[in-house]
Amino acid sequence: MKVSLVKCPVWGTREPPLALAQLSGDLKAVGIDVKCFDLNNYLYKHRDTSFTNLWAWEQVSFWNQKEKVFEFFDSIKSKLEDYVDYILEKDPKIVGFSLESSSYYSTIYVSDLIKKRNKNIKIFFGGQLYYDKRNIERSFNDSQVDYINLGEGDITVAELVKIIYQNGDINSCDGLCYKDGNKTIYTKPREMLKNLDNLPYLDFTDMSLDDYDDNEHLPLQTSRGCVWACKFCSTHSFWPGYRQMCAERIHQEICYHKIKYPLAGHIDFQDLEFNADVNRLKEFCELLIKYPPFGSKQFWLSNAIVNPLMTKDILALVKESGCKKLIFGIETGSQRMLNMFGKKYKVQDAKRIIKDAYDVGLKVTTNFMFGFPGETEEDFEETLNFVKEVGKYIERVYPSRTYFAMEEFSYIYDHPDEFNIQTPFNHHLYWKTKDGKNTFPVRLKRCQRFEQVCKDYSVNVDCGVKTNVLMDEYFNLGFYYDHEKQYDKALECFSKYLELDSQNEIIKKRYDEIKSMGIKNG
Repeated sequence: MKVSLVKCPVWGTREPPLALAQLSGDLKAVGIDVKCFDLNNYLYKHRDTSFTNLWAWEQVSFWNQKEKVFEFFDSIKSKLEDYVDYILEKDPKIVGFSLESSSYYSTIYVSDLIKKRNKNIKIFFGGQLYYDKRNIERSFNDSQVDYINLGEGDITVAELVKIIYQNGDINSCDGLCYKDGNKTIYTKPREMLKNLDNLPYLDFTDMSLDDYDDNEHLPLQTSRGCVWACKFCSTHSFWPGYRQMCAERIHQEICYHKIKYPLAGHIDFQDLEFNADVNRLKEFCELLIKYPPFGSKQFWLSNAIVNPLMTKDILALVKESGCKKLIFGIETGSQRMLNMFGKKYKVQDAKRIIKDAYDVGLKVTTNFMFGFPGETEEDFEETLNFVKEVGKYIERVYPSRTYFAMEEFSYIYDHPDEFNIQTPFNHHLYWKTKDGKNTFPVRLKRCQRFEQVCKDYSVNVDCGVKTNVLMDEYFNLGFYYDHEKQYDKALECFSKYLELDSQNEIIKKRYDEIKSMGIKNG
């Protein structure tokens, strides 16, 4: 039984996609021959100067536009066809794709190339995109996909593969949908896994850690879901509740990977929060201290929530266990805004934990966003005051370069009227409030003011993902004005962008199109 798993753009380039690594481990554990292909990273590594910055998250809106994605892929079609030959080299009968909104159109393009090569290959899609059932019909209409996995694929995909190879009854596989003529058939829903400790270890065999931007770390994920349900985040929509591996299971997997990849550096936990359960955190730290892999300290870092139970003693234990850094999603210094977000902590707790972490020698990174609907100038000033007060204890801050984006499937995305957002809105970045006071340029200016305060108080600011912050500003602001049909301002921004990146074919093409409309720069 042979299966190929593929990740299309756009996705991160710091480490291998964990969805493929986990699914590969799941399939190999039951004797299925699987090979993974990170097309996203391949194209990123082999991009030419015309498309240097397309993999910056700040420019992700490009990948949500079918015309632009297909035009780009048409320009590199021979390269893609060669890669498809590589995917099919071992004659797999099934090819699977992991999707989210940003990889939808690229997946459609590549999966169709595969079907053109061999119409008998069965293709399945899966991923968080299918929380919204509208995307199921959309995918069947836009592509030649045979099956769509709904929910977690750990068990479903293995069962699907066996059924296909054995010519069994697809309807006996829970968690799937497929087309029967013009009718969409849904099998019985698949229950979520109850015990993550039973998951096979991640499998990075086909995705060399050395091939990614940060080749000094090993990525792991030890939980699914979140203990909170912030209104700007979609996680709670498709992973309700919170499930986690026990401390011993995490320690065992670290030891396994350290044996398999002895040169791998620190562990980078990809969990939304690694410290939701303080008792588990303590047990894990104690295991690392008592039984260090290979007899030497294992360094690690993770995302964290502002958990009031994180005392100075616990932070000292975290530091002793080898933690290099904790990354907190602070987002704002305003208690009123935290309450609106649904974040369950007090601003004073955040200040105390940041200071305590500094005292015990832990580095801290803090994330911030700007322009959540309802944020007033007074709220924003509280964020600036927060940085002024605790900035000296922070190793670096990361201001969101999308300022505040509407995340698909989040509470705010599904309830725009509740937040005074003008509807319909057809762009996750360029939304605005009904009173016109909260717009993309307004949010951008707040981010700029935030960065200036950080500079004034000597707080390190993390830049974009291998890109130029000023270029991202001109890129997104140009397309914002284009979206708003303010073409003279769009031309001005695109012109400034091209002064920094004269080879960008996307900007050059749109610049020339607007000029051809008789619009003058400025």
